[in-house]
Amino acid sequence: MRNLTGVVLRVFMVLVIGAGPALAAGSGAYRIEVPDAGAVGKGSAFAGQANTPAAVYYNPAGMTQIVGQAVSVGLSLIEPHTTYKSTNTADAMQMKRGDFPIPNFFYVTRLGTENVALGIGTTTAWGLTTEWMPDSVLRYTATKTEMINHDYYISAAYKINEQWSAALGLNIDQSKVVMERKMSPDAVGGSVDGNIRLAGGDTAAGFLAATMFKLNAKHQFGLMYRSAIHQKLKGKVHIDNMDPNFVGAGIFPSTSYETDVMVKSILPQALIFGYSFKPDEKWTINMDVEWTDWSSMRQIAPTYTSETDTDILGVLQNGYPVNKDWHSSLAFAMGVEFAVTDRWRLRTGTYIHQSPVPKSTWDPSVPDSDSLALTMGTGYDLTKDLTLDVAWSGIIYKTRTVNNNVGNSNGDGQLTSVDGKYRQWINLMYATATYKF
Repeated sequence: MRNLTGVVLRVFMVLVIGAGPALAAGSGAYRIEVPDAGAVGKGSAFAGQANTPAAVYYNPAGMTQIVGQAVSVGLSLIEPHTTYKSTNTADAMQMKRGDFPIPNFFYVTRLGTENVALGIGTTTAWGLTTEWMPDSVLRYTATKTEMINHDYYISAAYKINEQWSAALGLNIDQSKVVMERKMSPDAVGGSVDGNIRLAGGDTAAGFLAATMFKLNAKHQFGLMYRSAIHQKLKGKVHIDNMDPNFVGAGIFPSTSYETDVMVKSILPQALIFGYSFKPDEKWTINMDVEWTDWSSMRQIAPTYTSETDTDILGVLQNGYPVNKDWHSSLAFAMGVEFAVTDRWRLRTGTYIHQSPVPKSTWDPSVPDSDSLALTMGTGYDLTKDLTLDVAWSGIIYKTRTVNNNVGNSNGDGQLTSVDGKYRQWINLMYATATYKF
């Protein structure tokens, strides 16, 4: 048993080191839902069931349902497709495409008593990658935006009685943010677009508090609160290929420049309620509702901690702070599982996410809109201890017609506006192997 536990912990460390970037997968703004194929097959409605190692993520109070030890290792693949057609110019393009693999790992064990369970895990719960053509009308607002997150969880659950369980957990988030755009030369009457790159990172923590109530063999309820995580993203702003007129006007000493920067950000708090209904031994029906407090995203306001020159600061602060004024949003999920045999299960589901991004501040760095996802999946017990789950999800976003003032402050009016139609859909594939011992 000790050897198996040691192997589990080594796998955990490999995935922690190797976890990669992702693109937002339909949970509203840059929230990602890719932790487990079995759960996603049911529309990612799992907070009320939470009876696999993925309970570490969905509802750690559910860990008390696991007997002995269990470990799951998974991989998710995200394939985004986004197109844009300008209202004011002839610009039309597709955002640069890519495939984004995301590994997941969860491990649950009993701690000396049948009433206490401990779980650890890692996944990417937040993330974003958008990349637009560097010569489009969007270039002064955004060319490339990356939010690369690794989330690590450790939770403990206690079985109060045969009906109630409760849990507390720690969520450590390691974030790196990169924002790139072009630097307009209009302020100095130039003609050369500079390149501005802001990159920063931080490691911060929040907590989870969860409970699960089993009314009887047919009805089970779950409730989880996820706290906000306050970040101070520290890094550098780098400018190169600057128009020579900035140097000629005495603003910058050369056409390349770098300084320290800090940006405050908040990963929002959330409350999730789940219900699981088992009318008989073959059917499982799950429903989840999630409230996410995206109103914490008010603005982006970089602070240049080591620069004192007022002329340089005037250029760096041009267009900032960027007001976001996002609002809280709801997500609804429903899924069904049918046991074809004792070893084989079929699943399907759907989820709907409200976008927190208002029309007035929408910009192409986060091309979000209301979305509807369809999911399907299957699970098969290869042995009595080893299960393989696979799933597919397709997310369709409502076409977003943008007509606001974002980009107009760059000096070219309609020629730098982000107004237009944005269409997006995402294809996702998942596989998870779970071993019980």
